[in-house]
Amino acid sequence: MKHLPLLVLASFSVAACSFSPSTEPAFLPRLDPPPPGIDEIRLTASLSGTLEVVRGCVRVAGGSSGFTTVLWHSGTELDRDGSGYFLRNARTGTLYRFGQRIEFGGGEASREWIEREYPDTAKRCGPPYASGWLPR
Repeated sequence: MKHLPLLVLASFSVAACSFSPSTEPAFLPRLDPPPPGIDEIRLTASLSGTLEVVRGCVRVAGGSSGFTTVLWHSGTELDRDGSGYFLRNARTGTLYRFGQRIEFGGGEASREWIEREYPDTAKRCGPPYASGWLPR
């Protein structure tokens, strides 16, 4: 019985550690901006899932493929505060917190194209891939 307070204290300590935000910096895959004079193409498809950091990479969990690496269009920013990581729509300031479900515009991107055009992202994050932009 003497050890019960220590056991309770240890349990709270373990629980606190398991829910603390990661100190590892997260990598946000991004699409290159279009060349000057060319409009950015935005697909009309819709994707959804939960924002997660997997092996240091921002990915979206959900669907039949498990985790998807999304290459975000310009205007998507990654930041963190005392509550953890979030994505921000730079145009509107709207925040999208990690661990919460999000629905956003985008569509699938071919593995071959990503591996050819974004080899660092492919090596670091892995397939499957999609492109996306945050809702307003």
